[in-house]
Amino acid sequence: MADLSSERQKVEQYNQASSLENRHVREVVASNPNTPADVLKRLAREGNLATRRAVAENPRTPKEVLNVLAIDPDPEVRLAVAENKLVGSEALSILIKDEHADVRYGVAENHQMADEVLNALAMDENPYVRCRAIKTLQRLSPSAQFLVQLG
Repeated sequence: MADLSSERQKVEQYNQASSLENRHVREVVASNPNTPADVLKRLAREGNLATRRAVAENPRTPKEVLNVLAIDPDPEVRLAVAENKLVGSEALSILIKDEHADVRYGVAENHQMADEVLNALAMDENPYVRCRAIKTLQRLSPSAQFLVQLG
């Protein structure tokens, strides 16, 4: 009987290690810029937070996948979308209204954002988000800085 219990423990340990290894492999694949778009799309639907975040951070993730991840239940994933240089206007329209200030801060920090998005964030209720948006605008163009000062 002890041998059977010992064998079950070994099988359980193997299964746990295998599961962790598989999760790690999926995270590595999700973060690889050479991963095909269809694979990134499948990985974005995964239940594992780290894998979804890696897909959101991937510089080659298609906009339609980023749009889906922009409404992810986890703010870490949404923040990764906000910081992705390929994020499109559809996802941004969601993210600039995000309930988590960190996500809005991530949008304000992204130098790829359009002036209109940064101007909207320069009026944000959170002072850190406002300040970050203004600093980003100042770096990008003096005319955008002027618009913020008037607002």
